[in-house]
Amino acid sequence: MMTIHWDLIYNFAIAMLAIVNPVEKIPLWVTASASDRKNFQWLLAALVVFTCAVVLLFFLWYGQQLLMSLKVDLASFKIGGGLILLQFGFSMMKGTAVKIAKARETREHDLREKVLRRYQQIFIPIGVPVIAGPGAITTVIIYGHQSTSLFTLLLLSVVVVAVLTILFLTLLSGSFIQNKVGNLPLDLISRVFGMIIIAIAVQFMVEGFSVVFPGWVQ
Repeated sequence: MMTIHWDLIYNFAIAMLAIVNPVEKIPLWVTASASDRKNFQWLLAALVVFTCAVVLLFFLWYGQQLLMSLKVDLASFKIGGGLILLQFGFSMMKGTAVKIAKARETREHDLREKVLRRYQQIFIPIGVPVIAGPGAITTVIIYGHQSTSLFTLLLLSVVVVAVLTILFLTLLSGSFIQNKVGNLPLDLISRVFGMIIIAIAVQFMVEGFSVVFPGWVQ
């Protein structure tokens, strides 16, 4: 009889919702996907979320083996990921992350070409490290490693898809929220979450350093 670790799945769902945090992504996404065409926003959101799903599912199934093959432990991974998050958190605090992601006017008439071009411009940092960042990747690797059955791993994959589906629906509502509350509240929210991202980055680095240099952290 196949054993299903429901506690593991439940904890993973809570952790992924907290780390991906769909509401947090609205301020940056609204600016990055600015367009008067709903089809453009829908396709762009679908492409970004789908790519993030592929990244997270890959690390869920093969992340532990990949780190072992590269001789990289989770502590080192947390330190490196924390540095990336720290840099992006400071850019959000200064507002430069949103400015970099602003949409540019193009003369392209083909919707697919326009979406693909915009996708190449914004996937970093919106896809990585904002959505499929070091926090999410580290989480899926850890929980994937703790899974002891194939069915449990499949259910963890379902959780990833469900969380990203919630994110997708939240991104599509971004323009509506912006029209209701205006730009200033979203800009302030972006800076507040920049501070939160910095705190998360520091926490990851402290956890990593506490393992690599146990004498430094008491």
